[in-house]
Amino acid sequence: MVEIRLENLRKTFGDVVATDQVNMVLKEGELSTLLGPSGCGKTTLLRLIAGFYTPDSGRIYFDDRDVTDVPPYKRNTGMCFQNYALWPHMTVYDNIAYGLKLKRVNGMKYTKSAINRRVRDVLELVHLTGLEDRHIHQLSGGQQQRVALARALVIEPDVLLLDEPLSNLDAKLRLEMREEIIRIQKELSITTVYVTHDQSEALSISDKVAVMDHGYVQQFGTPREIYSNPQTIFVADFIGKCTFIDGKIESANEYLQVRIPNGQMISGKATIEGYPFEIGEPVKCAMRPESLHLQRTDPRDNEISGTVTRTIYVGSALEVYFQVGDIQAQAMLSPDTEISAGDTITLYAPRPEVMVLPLGGVEALKKVPGHPLFTAPAPSTASTNA
Repeated sequence: MVEIRLENLRKTFGDVVATDQVNMVLKEGELSTLLGPSGCGKTTLLRLIAGFYTPDSGRIYFDDRDVTDVPPYKRNTGMCFQNYALWPHMTVYDNIAYGLKLKRVNGMKYTKSAINRRVRDVLELVHLTGLEDRHIHQLSGGQQQRVALARALVIEPDVLLLDEPLSNLDAKLRLEMREEIIRIQKELSITTVYVTHDQSEALSISDKVAVMDHGYVQQFGTPREIYSNPQTIFVADFIGKCTFIDGKIESANEYLQVRIPNGQMISGKATIEGYPFEIGEPVKCAMRPESLHLQRTDPRDNEISGTVTRTIYVGSALEVYFQVGDIQAQAMLSPDTEISAGDTITLYAPRPEVMVLPLGGVEALKKVPGHPLFTAPAPSTASTNA
């Protein structure tokens, strides 16, 4: 097991910036997810870690070892590809054993008995014992995924790299394999980097999540931190659901006072520690559906009224969509709430659950001292006459 340290990584393809200013520490034994939409740079970053790409600038460390220029086969990583990349003419056993037959330890090959023992162990780990003589076309999608995972694990890698490993499975199999990956990762306590565009998958499987967009890591933290304290509008919108209301900063104390277009004041918290909000600065107030309640919990709760446009019963809750001026808002209420389209509804949002976010995304993060993207302002030059 190793700790992965990424220092100021940048990778371009022609005029396209795939990743930039990536600074992260992926801790030993943790499962860290690279999350974002298509084209955000997450697979490029995974391939930089694997050694398939060389960064234009920046360094990659496995513990204290600089592996930036080390070829993939010398990094001792196991990779599971999106399309599995299994050999169709080989049996399950031979697919899994393939990497061991090529691997050398201090210049020595694995013996046949050592290969057999290791393959049997990993077959048991991924619950494929008894299927070793089958060919790939005789397996279900979930079983093929297990073979790909076993092949990555059999070489006893220091780092396990998973590139959207569940994207080809149906919904039920995705859930089953998600639990299997969690079980295996925790059982082996192996440092794992997992790429996905699925928000719920990332939140449920990860120790840490890196949310990426346009090549930048906009936030890196635990699933709870990412969900409860998103640092940009993109992160808030990409992780879960939010109602956004435009406004301008009226005052900045423990709680920020924001005046919205109808003249009403909204009070909420800053989600970025140290961000230099200014009076009059345009911002967005963000509220999760579960942060809106039918009853006040505090006299200082924010009050929001609107007209219900639609309700959806989802068993454990009632999703309520309502119009507040030009804004479509959403609340998640108790399933036995009696309300229907056309009703007027008044809801209350506690101040700690209203998030006040600056505009600008990455550019806003560059203003925060101590943030990995922080860029110190250029010193002003003043000319004086002698």
